[in-house]
Amino acid sequence: MLYLILGRAGYGKTEYCFHKIQSLAESGNQDILLLTPEQYNFTAEKRLLSMLGESRVNSVQNLSFTRLSNELKRLYGGDTLPVLSKGAKAVLMKKAMDFVKDELTVFANKTNTASFISSMTDIYDEMKSCAKSWQDIQSASERINRKLLSGKLSDISKIIEKYEELISGVYFDSADEMTRLYTRLAETSFLKGKTVFIDGFNGFVANEIKILERIIQDSQDVYITLATDSFGQEQEYDLFSYINKTAATVIRIAADTGLDYRIIQLDKNYRTQNKFLLLCEKQLYSQNAAVIDEQPDSISIFKAKSISDECDHAALMIKKELRAGCRAGEIAVICRDTEKYRSELSYAFRKYEIPFFDDERQSIGAQPVVAFVRFLLRTVVYSFRSEDILSLAKTGLPALAPTDVNTLENYIYMWNISGVKKWGVPFVNSAKGFSSELSEYDKKVLEKINQAREYLYSRLIQFKNAVKDSDAAGISAAVYHALLSFGANRKLKSLASDLNELGKDALADEQQRVWDLLMNILNDLAVVSGSESMRVKDYADLFSIMIHSEDLGVLPQGIDCVQFGQADRMRADNPKIVFVLGANEGEFPKSVFSGGLLTENDRIALSENDFTLYSFGETLTYQERYFAYMALSVASDKLFVSYEGNVKNDAPSSLITSLRTMFPAMEVYRYEDIPETELVESRTSAFDLMAAKFGENTSFSESLKKYFEKDSRYHSVKLLFENEEISLNNKENSKKLFGKDMYLSASRLEDYFNCRFRYFCKFGLMARPLQKAQMNAMQTGTVIHYVLEHVLSEVGTKKLSGESEAHIRIIVNKYLNQYFETQLGDTTEFTKRFKYQFMRLSKMLYSVVIRLADEFAHSSFQAEAFELSIDQDGDVQPSVIQLEDGTVRIRGAVDRVDVLNKDGEKYIRVVDYKSGNKKFKLSDVLYGLNLQMFVYLFTICSDKKSRFSGIPAGVLYMHAARSVFSVDGGDAEQTLKADADSEYKMKGIVLYDQEHDILNEMEDGVKGRFIPVHYTKSGLKGCFASLEGLGRIAKKIDTLIAEMGNGLHAGHIEQNPINGKDHNYTCDYCDYSDVCASKKYIHKREMIQMDDSKVISVLEEVQDGKTVD
Repeated sequence: MLYLILGRAGYGKTEYCFHKIQSLAESGNQDILLLTPEQYNFTAEKRLLSMLGESRVNSVQNLSFTRLSNELKRLYGGDTLPVLSKGAKAVLMKKAMDFVKDELTVFANKTNTASFISSMTDIYDEMKSCAKSWQDIQSASERINRKLLSGKLSDISKIIEKYEELISGVYFDSADEMTRLYTRLAETSFLKGKTVFIDGFNGFVANEIKILERIIQDSQDVYITLATDSFGQEQEYDLFSYINKTAATVIRIAADTGLDYRIIQLDKNYRTQNKFLLLCEKQLYSQNAAVIDEQPDSISIFKAKSISDECDHAALMIKKELRAGCRAGEIAVICRDTEKYRSELSYAFRKYEIPFFDDERQSIGAQPVVAFVRFLLRTVVYSFRSEDILSLAKTGLPALAPTDVNTLENYIYMWNISGVKKWGVPFVNSAKGFSSELSEYDKKVLEKINQAREYLYSRLIQFKNAVKDSDAAGISAAVYHALLSFGANRKLKSLASDLNELGKDALADEQQRVWDLLMNILNDLAVVSGSESMRVKDYADLFSIMIHSEDLGVLPQGIDCVQFGQADRMRADNPKIVFVLGANEGEFPKSVFSGGLLTENDRIALSENDFTLYSFGETLTYQERYFAYMALSVASDKLFVSYEGNVKNDAPSSLITSLRTMFPAMEVYRYEDIPETELVESRTSAFDLMAAKFGENTSFSESLKKYFEKDSRYHSVKLLFENEEISLNNKENSKKLFGKDMYLSASRLEDYFNCRFRYFCKFGLMARPLQKAQMNAMQTGTVIHYVLEHVLSEVGTKKLSGESEAHIRIIVNKYLNQYFETQLGDTTEFTKRFKYQFMRLSKMLYSVVIRLADEFAHSSFQAEAFELSIDQDGDVQPSVIQLEDGTVRIRGAVDRVDVLNKDGEKYIRVVDYKSGNKKFKLSDVLYGLNLQMFVYLFTICSDKKSRFSGIPAGVLYMHAARSVFSVDGGDAEQTLKADADSEYKMKGIVLYDQEHDILNEMEDGVKGRFIPVHYTKSGLKGCFASLEGLGRIAKKIDTLIAEMGNGLHAGHIEQNPINGKDHNYTCDYCDYSDVCASKKYIHKREMIQMDDSKVISVLEEVQDGKTVD
């Protein structure tokens, strides 16, 4: 007898079945079978145990179709073929494609893409579930009078034919499970005398229909529940139209087998007694829906500004319900696309401390041990590419400390190391970059780096040798041994143990499950790939296919959890309260179209040719409306429906419009409609509210601020909102960080006065950008300094003008080669490109030295020191500047010191070589910029114990680089000479001492060819200062340095970049811009532009050492 139990959602269909089961079990019936969907098995099992107790629960077998097949295999035996995993199936499908690739017409160029392999496995499963063989597909391709569709079907049939040939007698594909189940049911007496209950299904596919035929024919009684109240009414556009088609199919089966059937129509909603929820369930999508003018107390509609807003609201309301006494397990959250909501909802639930369970399976591709194998294979495929080796090391599985991996990575980046040849030999260069010799510290760092290199290389080369000319089984074995040699198994066990101690048992169990799944993948690859020799690249491609095909189930974190799921898959367990998210037009109900290898139009054409596959077209639309109906009908106490309403998306779906039609008095509410005090449901949400309302002068805002004022995060919010300057509050810590007695390089002055926050990042946190060992501007400058120092030291400034250009070239080349051989470390691994770029510097240096010869021929100053050290143990002692509590000393090295002895006095000028085109403005000094050379000059002149103690005569910057000039006609030689004079003329400031005529000693006739001043008819022009003026500059610089030292001691690290002409890109090219975003806006220090005479004038007006800003 067939009993068809019909009724709308909540009308007691499941209750009817369970009462009948209970009655049969209590009467002694031992042959009861309950078939439910896979996701409902656990809920049904739990209810059976509660209803029947331990003594009678075994009277009932609670199975899904898949579990029923396994039960028959257990009872009656059968084939023992290994079941293909999803990954192994994808690999064999790829092999089938490769076999028939030359025969394909439509898909020939797509067989190597992972997406096509996935689509092909999907279409295979669909064909199987619809009971279509490859012969049926081939036959359809011959009947269809559409060339493209016919070609698709022909290709699909050929691939499936080859695939089934590959697995025949060797493997079992679970897509054939229903076929195997049907055969076993037909061959055995399993169903004889059984009473079968089939509950919880929305419909059945073709191969399940065949199973139903066998169940109805062989069982004693069959009860099938379906959600409909309109069967037999012939309403084509009815909400339950596709359910009614299933009911008609079931009755046809009974009629064909000659069995009686009975329709039991349930007509009362037992799920809820709430009149508003009753009306919602009964009238949703009804063309003549009843109307209630009351404001429903159990249904609400929320209009969110964003998905984040929507999820936060749901979590807020759930937290209120939990506080009111509702259990988490009595609440369900339903949406149509879990991927869209999962991340935001997960965050919101954590924010409000809500336990929840999401049954979505997760990809294994991001698991560390899987990533390790992927990079292990890539290392061999791409010949020890450094990015692959470092990625492998960063998985955390090799026995390397994170700091060792980071140091190794920095070294690899600096020296541009990659490839098996470079990894196979010890690294010999300094971890700091180019260096003539290694200090003891450098040697220890390098030794540590080489230990990490050897650890990785020895195991990787062993793996490389093991997989050479091997088959898939050999590669799988080598992967396994590599995992062991790197200690991956031990690391995972250790991680699991740590997680257990932290109470994260589910995550701890996951480590073992991932390892087991990986072992299965390696085994499957070995088995399905055959014994032919395989390239590692092909193995890696197959491995990639497998990990994209496999996934990992998530274990519940507790018993009482909020249910979260997707409307078409979720079977909510009688929730009292339901939240339906995403009720926007086209999203819920979803606007769906058949996808995959066959389009919507393809499926329509096939249906017209008696070849029906899964639902398509209008049927999908009816299904979507049914899913929406089920979501809104499952709550017994309260229903919350929300949608996103903003500028981009403000179209509510039919769910919202239907509800508002039934309940015209119901208002759509927003976040701003919720009283402020009701928004506080957790400490995290309260803090977020405090931050959002920080600027409001209300009792609510003030109460929140008072509550959190001792929270360290509170001060960060306060700092941001009030746009306060960042500072180090603990002054003692500031002194410890920067030093009570500071000993600084002169270049640090520029960093501090450019921006104090940049100084803090660079010298407080010691955060520095990585630099490659290459010929960049800094390295070029170092080479220039070295060569010029040695050329001038060997020849002397006075003799230089007498040297021929040919001899100058010889000397320059000698020292350029000397630098290459002695200052760069091991140069054997340098590329030809690097060597070429390095030796190109010779042409530039020739020009610079010839220019120097010309300059010294017209000057009485002589270069007497190069790379002069200003240091405690240097040629010159640094000056001591007193602070409020401590001192500052500035150290450094001067490129060149020129000396003039005249009238019993020694005049000193300092020269800095610049590979770039240096711009000099005296006004920069007022703002702490361009101080370095001035500090050097005044320190040298003031050290009475130094042989260079004397009168300051100037600061000069020499452009030591080669420029390209263009000439348009005329006297080309004179034009080029004038351009060169302009380009190479030194920038800076010089001493104007009319009594001793120092300027004429610097350059004969003071024509301005070499120094930044010249005489005109109206007088002296350029950048110059009297001795008194230079003294004022020296005093100003001492004040600035003291200001810097005291400021650092006081914790002043605010974001206050300089801004002015030639200094308006301070932030644009800052290395620390990514961490400088914690303010509403940045106050920049604006520079006032003024000429040199004005600067001296301003310095005269400065009183008490105050800074000019």
